[in-house]
Amino acid sequence: MDETTRGVQTVDSSQTAEDTRMAEEVARRLATSGRFPPGRVRVTSSDGVVRLRGRVGSYYQKQVAQATARTVAGARHVINEVEVT
Repeated sequence: MDETTRGVQTVDSSQTAEDTRMAEEVARRLATSGRFPPGRVRVTSSDGVVRLRGRVGSYYQKQVAQATARTVAGARHVINEVEVT
């Protein structure tokens, strides 16, 4: 994980190479968007299903995270468990 994705985490020991690539790409896009404070959104992927977890400050941010994840090649489904605080 490089400097641009430091605030967005990808973790899942059962990930395939493609799932890892998807999770890292979602994390990179979220981190470089400038809309998410560091450490607020965690991204995992398994069998083409991207799962978002964490806390953000608005419903808009939650929807942007989901829309961003949907644009990544290979993502078949997005589960958005991000909470608005």
